[in-house]
Amino acid sequence: MTARSSRTLALGFLAALALIAAGCGGGPAASSESGATFVRADALAYVSLDTDLGSSQWQQVNALSKKFPGRDLALSKIEGALAKQGLDFQRDVKPALGPEVDLAVAAGATPKDVSYAWLTQPADPAVFKSTVAKLGDKGSSGEPTAYREVGDGWYALSGSQKEIDQVLAGDGKTLADDSTFNDALGKLPDDALVKAYANGHEVGRLLEHVVQQSGADYAGAAAGLDKLDWLTAALTAEDDGVRVKGVVQGAGSETLLGSGDYISTALGEAPADALAFLSFQGGKGLASALGNAGAPLTMVLGMPLDELLGLFENETALYVRPGIGIPEITLVLDPSDTSAGLATLDKLAARIAVLTGGQVGGAAGERSITIDGVTIHWGSANGKIVVTNAANGVSSYDASGEKLSDSADFKEARDAAGMPDSNGGMAYIDLKDAIPMILGLAGLSGSQPPPVLTENLRPLRSFLAWNEGSGDTRTFNLFLEIK
Repeated sequence: MTARSSRTLALGFLAALALIAAGCGGGPAASSESGATFVRADALAYVSLDTDLGSSQWQQVNALSKKFPGRDLALSKIEGALAKQGLDFQRDVKPALGPEVDLAVAAGATPKDVSYAWLTQPADPAVFKSTVAKLGDKGSSGEPTAYREVGDGWYALSGSQKEIDQVLAGDGKTLADDSTFNDALGKLPDDALVKAYANGHEVGRLLEHVVQQSGADYAGAAAGLDKLDWLTAALTAEDDGVRVKGVVQGAGSETLLGSGDYISTALGEAPADALAFLSFQGGKGLASALGNAGAPLTMVLGMPLDELLGLFENETALYVRPGIGIPEITLVLDPSDTSAGLATLDKLAARIAVLTGGQVGGAAGERSITIDGVTIHWGSANGKIVVTNAANGVSSYDASGEKLSDSADFKEARDAAGMPDSNGGMAYIDLKDAIPMILGLAGLSGSQPPPVLTENLRPLRSFLAWNEGSGDTRTFNLFLEIK
């Protein structure tokens, strides 16, 4: 490990020490100032961590953490890790942190010149300096961690004074005065554990430099990231779990998150016992994301890329449900022309059989391919194309019985997360039932999970993610339900 990377880890550890707050309570007084006051306006990225340990967000974290049996053990291990560094939370960490700890990243002339700096307004500057000295790791150069006071009791620290200079605004415009930055953060909740911002144009420039140096195709690698104005996100703690909420602004948002909202029909056709469900609309975004990578893909598959992408032009859904031995995995496609879509799958299967030595079989209504003892079936059902590893998965699709959209577990997850019926795509995992199944499969393979792991996974109820919006602005949510 290089001297710089060692110091980087030490500085990151200093910021992460605030996470012990859930068990310690109390903290520095809140401040209306921000490290963005000192950072250059064209910063590549900026992250702000709430280290006011008495804030409402940390009180919520404290309440959520009590649902996990291993909470006290985890806190004692964190205290032990501090002790190994010669640190005590009350004596060294709490007074060394301000009400927030910020991380700013600035791009340079080349990808190797990207610089970072941590910023905070410590409650006790003397303790801050001594704590940094204890954490600072001297490498082969013998240089200690660099820091300096930048104004109003705020300190910046990094691997070198040069990096601090590159991140700070000096006499130029600051990030706090930048309208784009303020507009982006204005889309986020006022109270959050973490807020993050990325400048889309600066990210695009950096990505272009990286891709050019690698010799790869820029259009294919960018996947819309080069066309974003900004991306911002926040991590918040709520009564029933934790949420990441973000907003993407710019023409590239369509490539990343889709172009519009819809109501999933597959959600009302998938069985109620599905442990996981994914729905998205491909459209133009899928082709844009592939970029020039489509040419080699066409060569391998032996068919035009447009023909393959036609399978995904409308809603595409994937769900997993319990099965005998291994879970049942089913892919549901809704192309405009079902017959043409089935013909495409037939050609694709024939090509895969040639490449892998697999065997294609089945009748005209339901075809299959077997590779190394695993059989995949496909056919049409209810006007859609169904691809599944279940022997009767095609014929039983959308059979009578309770559907996922009506199941109590899904309704609970949807209500806790606040997901609207109309959205731009969603992903759902029933953690309550999926985790025991995964642990059971691990046990069958001879890897018995320890009881402490099982107990601390039990509060995890569900995971739900979706995006929504219109035009060049898309909002995304990821919600982990804890109960």
